Amino acid sequence: MEKLSLCLKQYISEEDYNNIEILKNICLKEEKMFLKLELDYKLNVSQMNRENDIKNINEFFCYSGETLIGYIGICNFGGDAGELTGMVHPQYRRKGTFNRLYTLAKEECIRREFKRILLVCDNNSVSGLQFIRSTDAIYSFSEYEMKLDNIITSEESKHVTLRKASNSDAEEISRQNSIYFGGTYELIIMPEDEEKNNKVTYMIELNSKIIGKIKIDFDEKSGFISGFGILPEYRRNGFGRESIKAALEILKYYNIHSVGLEVAAENKNALNLYKACGFEEKSVMDYYETH
Repeated sequence: MEKLSLCLKQYISEEDYNNIEILKNICLKEEKMFLKLELDYKLNVSQMNRENDIKNINEFFCYSGETLIGYIGICNFGGDAGELTGMVHPQYRRKGTFNRLYTLAKEECIRREFKRILLVCDNNSVSGLQFIRSTDAIYSFSEYEMKLDNIITSEESKHVTLRKASNSDAEEISRQNSIYFGGTYELIIMPEDEEKNNKVTYMIELNSKIIGKIKIDFDEKSGFISGFGILPEYRRNGFGRESIKAALEILKYYNIHSVGLEVAAENKNALNLYKACGFEEKSVMDYYETH
């Protein structure tokens, strides 16, 4: 009988990153879906935290020999929720591998007293949804994965400006995260450290007064917009559209033309805003809450 081994870590290494990517590509060949693994974010966190003592377990691996055949990760963006997502090699499914990893990850979330434990799954993933139905998880909400494949020249912002955030903005960023996304948030990585890895948070300003924020991640080929919000008292004035357009201009400056983002399906105002800026829906991610 083939012997499988487990490995638990606080952070992923570059080798882990590559192994997970290999497994992901194998799974994507088997089933057309989107896997929301947040590997770039996790590797960035890993590079910012080099301590040897393990405080929290976030990464759960299953190996056959030296080959990664199962993975599940906990992703936490500084709030009070833990998001679980992962995969198993097609040849090792229906053998309890993923359930074993999931049990360990869920126990870790409970130990850390997360207020919410969320399972994340592509709406089109047959295998993923089958597993979720075998648990006690209940549907919570959905997010659209949206993409813009060609940034065209946009109108110049007439009102708002985007300023790179500094570490002194950390408290304000955390405060706004709580307003936009609920719960309480504490920054895991400071803005100036994130910027070293082409992940830049911008404070949105109106007449030098902060009215929102937006984050832009990019590499040589593509960009990603996240953490975007306009403070409630400044909404419905067109500042959101101006801010998105300004962010797209920054990406275009770096010769990036393909941009992605995520938006809650029930957030119709944001969904319509992104569509008005040229974004199209590409996939739907379902979130299920377990206890």
